[in-house]
Amino acid sequence: LELGREVIRPEIAGLMGAYGAALIACDRQMTHSNLISRQALAEFAHTAKPAVCGLCGNHCKLNINTFPGGRKSISGNRCERPLGSKQQNLPDLVKYKYETLTGFKSKPGKRGKIGLPLGLNMYENLPFWHAFFTELGFEVVLSPKSSRELYISGQYSIPSDTVCYPAKLLHGHMEQLLNQGVPVIFYPCMPYNFDEGISDNHYNCPVVAYYPELLEANVARLKEIRYLTPYFELSRRRDFIKRAADYFGKEFGITKNEIAAAAEKGYAAYEAYKKSVVEEGQKALAYAKENGRIAIVLSGRPYHIDPEINHGINQLLTSLGLVVVTEDAVAPLMKGERVKVLNQWTYHARLYAAAQYCVAHPGVELIQLVSFGCGLDAITSDETRQLLEKGDKLYTQLKIDEISNLGAVKIRVRSMLAALEARGGITNGRA
Repeated sequence: LELGREVIRPEIAGLMGAYGAALIACDRQMTHSNLISRQALAEFAHTAKPAVCGLCGNHCKLNINTFPGGRKSISGNRCERPLGSKQQNLPDLVKYKYETLTGFKSKPGKRGKIGLPLGLNMYENLPFWHAFFTELGFEVVLSPKSSRELYISGQYSIPSDTVCYPAKLLHGHMEQLLNQGVPVIFYPCMPYNFDEGISDNHYNCPVVAYYPELLEANVARLKEIRYLTPYFELSRRRDFIKRAADYFGKEFGITKNEIAAAAEKGYAAYEAYKKSVVEEGQKALAYAKENGRIAIVLSGRPYHIDPEINHGINQLLTSLGLVVVTEDAVAPLMKGERVKVLNQWTYHARLYAAAQYCVAHPGVELIQLVSFGCGLDAITSDETRQLLEKGDKLYTQLKIDEISNLGAVKIRVRSMLAALEARGGITNGRA
């Protein structure tokens, strides 16, 4: 209807790519085919076996197909190492952020232990809460790093399979904190994020904001300990100190002066972390420019830096010779221009600003990570595409969920690089 033409879908639609390749070969007047002979096809055989790659901590589950003549095809790998390619030590802000946040050290305190689950908005606010509770005399205990085993341990209490994988993982993080024997778990409800001045408002998405209450209703073991889910907003310091002094005064007998001092430590730690991300981002972008590399702004949510959630996509990108930065490394450098939609979500505002940054800087491209089941990203995808295409940039979206096979992701990334090369933006993977 759109083309005003009759469209025929043949029964052999799955073979149309082969016919298309043949037509291109005819157009190019190619005289020799690399297809195997009929006899070789009749005698064709191959073997397949599973294997686990031990070249890094990902332990990718590989499928190794061996063809006549010893040729091999390997799938299931998150990077190019199993293919014999040497891992390139390129700037990777996803890796930097994850190692920074999981590297915070705790020490025994006078008020005992307090557990924090490493998921959803706790990634974003961990620098604040870790410094805040440490100053108050708590030993901060983080849940273990995400894994498939951790997910399975909490799977029984997930009430709906339609929620995103990052939220599902929280059930496992709670189980592991309980297994560690912490007497208190703190996981606040936070309808608002920090106000970064680049949006109409600064909401968290409903899942991020209120998941602590869903966990309380579905994880029965939480009733065995003190599970604290107060409502807090960190963007207004005075209001937070007042609210926190009242709440923690009743819970632990902590004075307002102690809360004020701890809050200052928390805000300073948060601001130092955010500043370091921007600084590392500038170093990475400078490296890309000086060395003729394409820089990819891998844009998603704070929790998309979790390797169990992103399945090592950042490593795949660096193995292809790309420099990886994140949306929060470039968004603060933009003014936050008006967009067509109601811009009321902090994470989305960063995404739009990152897209505008890519448009303004050659050699910088954007890939958007979207968790399967995220309703809000149905809006962000269209808006981000329009921002990029208006500036003659490509839009690439990678949708991720529990499945860790990156075969489709590799195809999309390589298609993006091929499109850039066709546009003249790169040659042999370089800017």
